[in-house]
Amino acid sequence: DEWQESLNSHLRLGKRLSCHSSVRMARAQVPTFSFKVAGQSGAMPQVGFGTATINGEKCSNAVKVALDGGCRLLDTALLYGNQVAVGEGFRASGLARDEVWVTSKVAFFPSHDPELVMYNANNVKGEEPASIDLTLKQLQMDYVDLLLIHNPCTEKAEYMCSFSPHWFELKTLGQSVGAIPNPHPFFKDVRTTLLDAQLAKAKASCDPTKGFEMRKASWLALEHAHREGKAKYIGVSNYTAEHLLEMKSYATIFPAVNQLELHPRFSSPKLQEVAKELGVVLTAYGSGNSVAIEKHPVVKEIGDAVGRSPTAVVLRWTIQRGISVIPRTANPEHILENLKCIEWTLTDDAMEKLDALNEDHPYYWLPEPTLYNIPKL
Repeated sequence: DEWQESLNSHLRLGKRLSCHSSVRMARAQVPTFSFKVAGQSGAMPQVGFGTATINGEKCSNAVKVALDGGCRLLDTALLYGNQVAVGEGFRASGLARDEVWVTSKVAFFPSHDPELVMYNANNVKGEEPASIDLTLKQLQMDYVDLLLIHNPCTEKAEYMCSFSPHWFELKTLGQSVGAIPNPHPFFKDVRTTLLDAQLAKAKASCDPTKGFEMRKASWLALEHAHREGKAKYIGVSNYTAEHLLEMKSYATIFPAVNQLELHPRFSSPKLQEVAKELGVVLTAYGSGNSVAIEKHPVVKEIGDAVGRSPTAVVLRWTIQRGISVIPRTANPEHILENLKCIEWTLTDDAMEKLDALNEDHPYYWLPEPTLYNIPKL
């Protein structure tokens, strides 16, 4: 197919170049964002390679393409089921371990409950040490550069509500069974009604004291992993500004990074401000699918003006906001094109136009229900 031929062409090129010691494949020099918080300081690449939903040989090949092209940040998670392939792709690159930043995530599910969407018994809160060891075993690495708590959810209804945006625009992209159709004359009404119903369930079942203690325990497990040398740095994912502020009451080592859905339509300005004040680097996911869903004329207009694709515009907007980004694609050309977002800049006028697109509208993760389980400290 088209993807396979593109990959084969890239690999043939790499093989030809490797035969001549005087020739080197062009590698993007990826700049970094610095973080400095209690207990840890450092710098991470501004742009990396996301691997969610890419599995098997396609994943390992894509990882190698990214690394050959100069990418130095690989993002995976126990949830993704692809850590073995990510490790294989890294080793195929021939790079030394300390040349590549590897991020992974654990503690996705609030409890052992097969009714939880995507449930897997090896990735439950309260069992972080076993999940961390499994992650390192699958990657065949002694440590990860960054280990994250995958989300703050501590109750079933809270988790199901937070996950619920997946059933709308994202599922419709692939015409998945169970997706709420869009476009549809009642799409907005259906989305609002269903999310409101899920929010009501989450609020009715919330237990802030339990939530606080579970999040604290998860974080202390990551602090322990850091001290053991299993993670150079530790952080969180899908945490709100309120969750970060809550952590000041129990974190000896403060999170270096918070990874979350972030794009022009869902830019979380309050969280951006709080993270900057705390010295935490934000990492954005969802950039590519936000472009595919919205096809926003403002993004296209800006792209046309600078000769870049809409995805390139959103990636550049993200890092120009001081936020690292992990675009995900298995297409070799797109992988390499995404790395070029460090090579150019948007004007202040273009940045303002993109900032103005925020509607607090997520496609992946709804943060509101997680706020119910934060006690008033």
